[in-house]
Amino acid sequence: MATALMSPYVPAGDETKMDDAVALLHETGHPISKSTLERQCRARGVTLTKRGRANYASWSDVLIVHAAWVDSRDDLP
Repeated sequence: MATALMSPYVPAGDETKMDDAVALLHETGHPISKSTLERQCRARGVTLTKRGRANYASWSDVLIVHAAWVDSRDDLP
């Protein structure tokens, strides 16, 4: 029987490194700094997991946080 091995070095699920998330979000035309993204994640209750010196978070949650951040900055009527 095969079992899943939990490695502390490999992110689980859709987790992404915050540095990678910032680089990908820069391509959207709405760049965000790593510190701002981490602060927005904490404010919205997104779990940040520390692995080594890097923080990881769910990519799905990061996208929602970024969308809310962009929406709050838009001057749409």
